[in-house]
Amino acid sequence: MMMYAYSLLLLGLIASALSIALPQPSFVPSPGNFPATGDGDYGGGIFSIPLSEVGNYAPYGDGNGTELPKGPGEKTCGSGPYPAQMLTDSSLPGHTIFAPKVPPDCKLSMPFIAWGNGACRLNATQYENFLVEIASYGYVIAADGTPNGSTTEQTKVQDMRDSLDWVMAGKASKYGNVDSKKITTAGHSCGGLEAMSTAYHDDRVKRIMMFNIAIFQDDRRYLLQEIKVPVAYFIGGKTDMGYNTSAKDYALLNAGLPRLRANLDTGHLGTYPATNGGKFGKAAVAYLEWQWRRNATAKAIILDPQSPGSLVKDNWIVESANW
Repeated sequence: MMMYAYSLLLLGLIASALSIALPQPSFVPSPGNFPATGDGDYGGGIFSIPLSEVGNYAPYGDGNGTELPKGPGEKTCGSGPYPAQMLTDSSLPGHTIFAPKVPPDCKLSMPFIAWGNGACRLNATQYENFLVEIASYGYVIAADGTPNGSTTEQTKVQDMRDSLDWVMAGKASKYGNVDSKKITTAGHSCGGLEAMSTAYHDDRVKRIMMFNIAIFQDDRRYLLQEIKVPVAYFIGGKTDMGYNTSAKDYALLNAGLPRLRANLDTGHLGTYPATNGGKFGKAAVAYLEWQWRRNATAKAIILDPQSPGSLVKDNWIVESANW
């Protein structure tokens, strides 16, 4: 079975981190201890762990599933109505932009997504097919890191917060009518924990999307009390280290909070490098189109197993509540 570069990177980061003595953390979790922001002490923020501890959890989900792509897919401009591209923007240094090549008509309200990469690394190229696919439906995405960025250093919550500040300042307007009231934080693995940490106590964020990840440590789950916006988990099944942890988090979200948990048997690596991001790309677009454009067909793809092209028909196992 194919192993992506991400797996090798993660193992290398773990090994190097083990040789470094960690400083005394500034945040020590305990019930009732709610820090003002989600920055924390490690890449990924207060919901994350130091890389030296990842090996403790890998045995619970380091395999590959039957839906894992056999190899990388073709690069396209996405399957949506607005052919998209990956680029950099000097007004947001240290980030990569994914946006339509030509700004759509100003009548189109364009949601904004701040993206965190696996291992919280400073390079989003592994997710190009996936993020271009989303952008081709009329979204602007700012991912941490540059196309040639470091694959050993980790991003911080402030990197994702810089993206939010950028869009709130109107600096994304060159890409179209970007709506600063429609902000999602999202990410894969450590980047997903960064997305939740960024959303913590930041009311600019209206949705959180967690890919192949959830909180590792039980003693931090009480922090979920401070998550006040809908959360969607897209997980890689029983061989994904996010499988059991996402089940715990899903159950502990605040009563009445809309939530989604969808599992596809890929393992931790998802389908991001596949053509148009594969089945994870399709699921992400459907969820976003439902949430931000109230698209009834997209909603049915997520929630109605009998609908044409539903996630269930694509072999996802879906649970949801409070929609």
